[in-house]
Amino acid sequence: MKYVKQGSFTTKQLSISETITEISDVINIAKDIIQKVKNDDSKELDLALTNLNQSAHYLEYIQKKANIALKYVPINIQEKEYL
Repeated sequence: MKYVKQGSFTTKQLSISETITEISDVINIAKDIIQKVKNDDSKELDLALTNLNQSAHYLEYIQKKANIALKYVPINIQEKEYL
């Protein structure tokens, strides 16, 4: 954890990067499960995969923009707000 020194933590204390990583992990796990159970005719699973792929694509942009924005936020504020 970037800002948690020791002990337990809440999801509120995840940094932006850590939150993006967690979301990415969830997307990848869901995609893997769908691929394993998918039938060739399953339109619902195809739609789910399409949406998960698009979500993963958006995360790349969020990470890039967050990296740019954080350059302008003082470190003490980043730590205080868990950015």
